[in-house]
Amino acid sequence: MEAVGSVQIFQRSVGVSRYLKYTRYLGDGDSAPFKKVVESKPYGEVEEAVKLECVGHIQKRVGTRCRRLKQDLKGRKLGDGKGIAGTGRLTDKMIENLQNYYGLAIRQHAANLPGMIKAVKSILGHLSTTDQDPNHEFCDASWCGFLKDPNTYRHKNALLKCIIKL
Repeated sequence: MEAVGSVQIFQRSVGVSRYLKYTRYLGDGDSAPFKKVVESKPYGEVEEAVKLECVGHIQKRVGTRCRRLKQDLKGRKLGDGKGIAGTGRLTDKMIENLQNYYGLAIRQHAANLPGMIKAVKSILGHLSTTDQDPNHEFCDASWCGFLKDPNTYRHKNALLKCIIKL
């Protein structure tokens, strides 16, 4: 039903008494309505709307997928012979941090795609770094404690490499 409504809205925008074209489609992660709009070609063959994603829904999907991974691997041993949960593992707090950092990376670089890509790459690198193996290649000095003061900064509860590889 949502897909039908989306198509009707786009088609009505170029009706007899008005000529308005929607250039962007803000979706909630479900691609079916947008796909139907594109297939209906409301503006002909030449013009097509661009799909935008809601950052909140992206954050939610990150958390959902991490929790599903944690549930699916519950009871199994990873490459280091231990399970997925516990210190240095995929804890609920770590999942929450991943969601928050991902949302911040997108929001802070909304108009700068290369900056957004770098910020997203920095998340796993930063969270998996230890005092013995610092990995701050993509970090930004505005938020990374290690880059602000490498002499006193101590890494805590880093995500282990076997978790990152998942």
